Amino acid sequence: MTAPAGFRYFTPIVIRYGDMDTLGHVNNAKYLTYLEQSRVSYFRDQRLWDGAISDTGMILARVEIDFKAPITMDDGTATVWTRVSKLGNRSFDMEHLIVVERDKAALVAATSRTVVVVYDYTKSATTPIPEAWRSLIVAYEPLLQPR
Repeated sequence: MTAPAGFRYFTPIVIRYGDMDTLGHVNNAKYLTYLEQSRVSYFRDQRLWDGAISDTGMILARVEIDFKAPITMDDGTATVWTRVSKLGNRSFDMEHLIVVERDKAALVAATSRTVVVVYDYTKSATTPIPEAWRSLIVAYEPLLQPR
């Protein structure tokens, strides 16, 4: 599958029987799980988070999903394309596309925007994005727009 414009990072998601609702398509709540898997994979692969519990972490503050087409078991695999689209002081926006291949063409099943906030668990408060994280994100995301 060719990368959509502006996206480099993707996570393949195998569509499981347990993802289905009674109508035979992926339940809308599962889309959140697909986004989460891609977001966490992005964080780990870009070395923003190693999976360890620490004093500073990231929390999901907002999710918007626009459903475009149903996903079914026949699709087999969905690809979640993920990028950081805006970088603020204490938070950043991520954009996601959930894409399946049908009739040898890419079909966007959903688009999403999430807002991730950097959080200091010892202070129970938001905190600025660490410079090391900021540098890694800027180096990886060539089309990044400052907020």
